[in-house]
Amino acid sequence: MRALLEIVRPTLVCQQSLITRPQVFRHGITRAQLDRLLREGVWESVDRSLYGPSGVAHTWHRRLMAAVLCAPSGAMASHRSSAHLHAVGGLDDPPVEISIPRGTRFRREGVVVHESRDLALATPAVVDGIPTTDLRRLAVDLGAVVSRARHRHTIREIRHGHGITSDQLLATYLAHRRRGRNGCGALRDWLDRYYDVAGVSESGLELLALDAILDAGLPAPVRQYWVETPSGRYRLDMAYVARLVCIEIDGRQHEDAEISAADERRTDALRALGWTVLRVRSSHFASDMHRVLRELDRIWRQPA
Repeated sequence: MRALLEIVRPTLVCQQSLITRPQVFRHGITRAQLDRLLREGVWESVDRSLYGPSGVAHTWHRRLMAAVLCAPSGAMASHRSSAHLHAVGGLDDPPVEISIPRGTRFRREGVVVHESRDLALATPAVVDGIPTTDLRRLAVDLGAVVSRARHRHTIREIRHGHGITSDQLLATYLAHRRRGRNGCGALRDWLDRYYDVAGVSESGLELLALDAILDAGLPAPVRQYWVETPSGRYRLDMAYVARLVCIEIDGRQHEDAEISAADERRTDALRALGWTVLRVRSSHFASDMHRVLRELDRIWRQPA
């Protein structure tokens, strides 16, 4: 018996302590040996033709693995389950959610199933042993099942935490777009909102500030814009170059006396060149952002 268990141990370790009936037989275990493992309580039946060691807790990860293993070939964790596996989106208690190829069927209580005609476009990833859709496909799928605000938040995490570029997201949208394709509308809205905004934000606060500016109906600023002054070359967090207006996002480090003094010298140098400098402090983000938005609105109401 111990020899049998050692044979299948690598598969169990990789699959959340689960193994399918075909996998059992591929390892050379006979039907009689399988029956004995079940009869003696060494293993238990978890689902149809799916087994695992008796007494193992049926966690969220294990339930998701079971759904993928029991579903038709090509099935993957997707949507909110994929977001949770990739640790993006802030979904604390997602459903067990999978995608299967269109034309196949799978139903289980407590499992959300999506039938997809373009699942072949997803590049499979494996997280915790579970086959799941990749981050680029997630950018499409998640837009169909969460709010636009959460979708935008997730896209920011995908871009800045995982290095997915706007060009890659655009290519993903173009590959998946079709009339009625769930999720494409949310990704299209994000691309329309951000794709032509020049530059790359340095921090999460800058992205929050950009969101606030765009939500207010104001034009998108250029980000990370360099300015030459007689006292040095400075990189501005956000800038309306034609109007000589910049927005600086100051984190906690700017409360340091030395850095604060450098900020004052930088502001004086920019103002000498005609720039209006608006600052948003992380410690007073809400109130400072409100003031900056009012000032930007006033500036944009004036003739250029």
